[in-house]
Amino acid sequence: MQVVSCYLGKLQLTENKRLKPVERMFHTGMEALDELAGGFPRRSVHELLGEDGYKPGFAAGILAKAALHAAGGWLVWLDGDRRLYPPGLAGLGIDLSRLILLRPDKPGEQVWAVAECLRCKGVAAVVAALDRLSRIEARRLQLAAEAGGSTGILLRPAGRISREYAAARRWLVRPLPGQRTMQRWNLQLIHGHGGRVGQSVILEANRETGHVRAYAPVADRQAEQGPAMRIGA
Repeated sequence: MQVVSCYLGKLQLTENKRLKPVERMFHTGMEALDELAGGFPRRSVHELLGEDGYKPGFAAGILAKAALHAAGGWLVWLDGDRRLYPPGLAGLGIDLSRLILLRPDKPGEQVWAVAECLRCKGVAAVVAALDRLSRIEARRLQLAAEAGGSTGILLRPAGRISREYAAARRWLVRPLPGQRTMQRWNLQLIHGHGGRVGQSVILEANRETGHVRAYAPVADRQAEQGPAMRIGA
């Protein structure tokens, strides 16, 4: 990285090898998902939308792990309904020693807690389920993410989304029929500059082998290109 300095009235460029540029994007390591998204911007808020009360916690865990790997620091997960199963996050490869669980007593405290955590420079990602979010509150969260350099991952109901709020990436997540040892979800990108809006990938998790992968809906699963990600890797 070059540093601009001024000496005796003249601008000078010097090389500072100790300073490293901050990556603006993080990636999941699953080619189909990363290419569809066009990368996942840091210092931003991302939305995962669920229908009929479904909360896409598995997809949130995938993004949280990627953000944590890229930035280091802490993962904060708001668990107001006390339904989070930490061993499930450990199965995804998330270090539980870097996990902070927050359980606000009042719904009105959730947005405040998310904003404060996003603003903390030691936090890599914040995951929270927020049903209602005003335009002012949404702007507050985005500014907090920019200030702290962290990533917000919001689980929200698809039926209550304000069109005035444009997250960096917005996904509609639908669970698909699976098998006894296989779970699948359809992830459709519905907003995201630089991504392939309107297109989908299938996220698949095998409980027996511990593999997670993403592929195009029309692709043959047996001939899927690229390696799968192992849960816990």
